[in-house]
Amino acid sequence: MTDSLRFERPPVREVTLALMLEPISRLQTLDLASLRVEWRSEYPTLQEATPLAPWRSLDRDDVEFVGSGVTWPMGLCSFSTESGDKSVKFQRDRFQITWTFGDEAPAYPGFSALKGELLEKFAQYSKLTQEATGHIPIVRRVDAQYINFLPGISAQDAMAGVLSGWTSGGRFPFRNPDYCGFRIRYHESELNSRVAVLIGVDSAGEEEDSGKFSYSSTLVLDAEGDVGEGGDYVGMLDGTHEVLTAAFLEVTSSAMRAGWGEIA
Repeated sequence: MTDSLRFERPPVREVTLALMLEPISRLQTLDLASLRVEWRSEYPTLQEATPLAPWRSLDRDDVEFVGSGVTWPMGLCSFSTESGDKSVKFQRDRFQITWTFGDEAPAYPGFSALKGELLEKFAQYSKLTQEATGHIPIVRRVDAQYINFLPGISAQDAMAGVLSGWTSGGRFPFRNPDYCGFRIRYHESELNSRVAVLIGVDSAGEEEDSGKFSYSSTLVLDAEGDVGEGGDYVGMLDGTHEVLTAAFLEVTSSAMRAGWGEIA
């Protein structure tokens, strides 16, 4: 997909682009210490936490005992901007960037700009990893997630609209629930059989300046694709975005897109 789908007021509130890697067992946090120096001005906040669970299941017990003298597993490193609107996270089996938009944060610049930033930072990570371990990180899967904000549309009305193709006018037929959310996942998308796609809606209340509570919701679109033997993870990243664009057009109405200022 290109950035042909553009809006004057994009509904995008958060984007995460992730590269899932073949684990590099020898990699340690200190091997990547120079990134702290290179990224300090842009990402002054550094945190290290316990690593996330492996992105793919392993043939071993869920509980492992670590004996004394054994190399401690590399943690999850997170570099964040001072405002918290952008963060780079990595560990032995993944590399990802999350951007937040709207309010005081910058406006959504388009997929191409985000992809370029991801690849630039990943190249720095890969260079240091290769120097330290002798292995180039191998990307096995890519993931792209978009969270869109739907102001004034409750989760139950958004769910009704998505499930009916907005032919019902987006009106939930029952009394208002205390909470509403749903998920639909397809192992193979219609556009690309190698890409799985998830569509979800969640409640997201917003309090206005007057103190009046306004019901709003978020529309979550997530696509992941396995990288083939050729290793073209950049092409697969483009493929996941194409699937997300098709899903976005399918689950939003022309009136909604007009309200966001769709640019032809």
